[in-house]
Amino acid sequence: MTTKVALFICFIITFIFSCSPETTTTTGSINWWCTQTPHYQACNHYAAKSNISTATISINQFLDMTVKAAIDEARMVHKRAQVIEVNYPNVSGKSLWCSCVDYFDGIVFTLNMVLDHTNQPTPLDIHTWLSAGLTYINVCEKGFEMINITNTMLPVISTNLTQLLLNSLAIIVAIRGSNTNANSPGLHEWDFSNEYELSDLAMNKADVVVARDGSGNFTTVQEAVNSAGHRRGRGKRYVIYVKSGVYKEQVVIPRNVTFITMFGDGINKTIITGNRHSGGDRQGTSKAGDLKDSATFQVWGCRFIALDLTFQNTAGPKGGQAVAFLSGSDKSALYRCSIEGYQDTLFAYHSKQFYKECQIFGTVDFIFGGAHAVFQDCDIFLRKPLLGGGLVVTANGRKHFNESGGYSLQGCKITAAHDLKPVVGRYRKAFLGRPWFPYGRTVYMQSFLGELVDPRGWLDSWGFNKTTYCGEYKNYGPGSSTARRVKWRGYHAIKDPKIAERFTVAEFIAGNHWLPTSGVPYVPGFEKL
Repeated sequence: MTTKVALFICFIITFIFSCSPETTTTTGSINWWCTQTPHYQACNHYAAKSNISTATISINQFLDMTVKAAIDEARMVHKRAQVIEVNYPNVSGKSLWCSCVDYFDGIVFTLNMVLDHTNQPTPLDIHTWLSAGLTYINVCEKGFEMINITNTMLPVISTNLTQLLLNSLAIIVAIRGSNTNANSPGLHEWDFSNEYELSDLAMNKADVVVARDGSGNFTTVQEAVNSAGHRRGRGKRYVIYVKSGVYKEQVVIPRNVTFITMFGDGINKTIITGNRHSGGDRQGTSKAGDLKDSATFQVWGCRFIALDLTFQNTAGPKGGQAVAFLSGSDKSALYRCSIEGYQDTLFAYHSKQFYKECQIFGTVDFIFGGAHAVFQDCDIFLRKPLLGGGLVVTANGRKHFNESGGYSLQGCKITAAHDLKPVVGRYRKAFLGRPWFPYGRTVYMQSFLGELVDPRGWLDSWGFNKTTYCGEYKNYGPGSSTARRVKWRGYHAIKDPKIAERFTVAEFIAGNHWLPTSGVPYVPGFEKL
């Protein structure tokens, strides 16, 4: 056990035994609270700046204080990153700094959600959003690693912010640990009286219609998304119907455009497609190392729902990293959608996400990112890679042990796609996943694992096998035997159903509290799939 982990456990124990079940009655001075955090020097520094370091406050007040300090620091980092981006001489580095500027803006936006008490976010919501803040920094760092730029100002300008976020994370984890109803919604949730039933969706239920032939309100998907930003009643669903056709465009749903439902005429009928990729020199290349910029479809606004759509990136196996669908949308759900690419197809960036009866195609790390996501009854298809290329399904990006991210695949099928099936013997076996960051967490449950799955099951490319969590529970099929699986400390052939239950929809992403209002069907636990 590392020193940091041991200190964190002591921190949790201290909080749990010193706080009431409501976590609001125990008080202490800010100086005392700071001594309980993993980065107490950073905490003390910002407490001293507040001129109230000796004040007596509750743990919830202390959380607010640390989050406010993180927001102030994120704004400063955002400004510094803007200056660096403007003056950066290297083209690829400049483009990455541009993305990082957007990420730091995303941190400010997300942290302000934590302080919006009018909607009374649950402890899990706060845990999710603080983790999202760290994910923005992690992905920014990773972008520079991908293009071998190691000497940047990023650690200099972001270290204090990272430490403040880690302090806030430790506090909310302690609150969740001492609160028996940690996942329950607040007394005042969003008003869902205007939610649509998915079974009722039809053209006359849509707010706007997109049609290539001009028979709708718009001819592009992005135009329809833009119209949502001008609507009244931001807590009301805005339904976009995209008629059958091929839409060659990059679509972005920004953070402030929420409660979007987008539906089409079915998989392979309504197709949103692009071919940008993060490398090489072919036409269609995005900013080098910038995975976000390669995405055909990006959604950042919370509560997104998609139904009967296909999202593609057609850069092909030679295109390298090329994202078809990117989601940083909290409490989002995709139902009967197809997400098609090769390497890095689905960028499940951050926050709570649910995928039901979807098709996901790829070759390497094609489900990746730091999201807190459940994939239920999905068909996962491995495509034919380049000669000598590998096959890896997941790459979860959970960097810190108390972040909320991870993937759970329940009732899914892992098989070869049509192009790989006849030649599967010519290529290396496929791996279920490899941790992208030290605390990557991925579990397969009640899933069919085809014969192309390597008997070892999991791959460690970056030396994280001691800290990762790779689990399997009651899978079946020719690739499901755990007899020859890796012998890592972080690998778990789960036998106890109580442990596996932690990775179900109800427990892992608190789905019972937000999925019913989406209209997307789901199985909360281990009921028959």
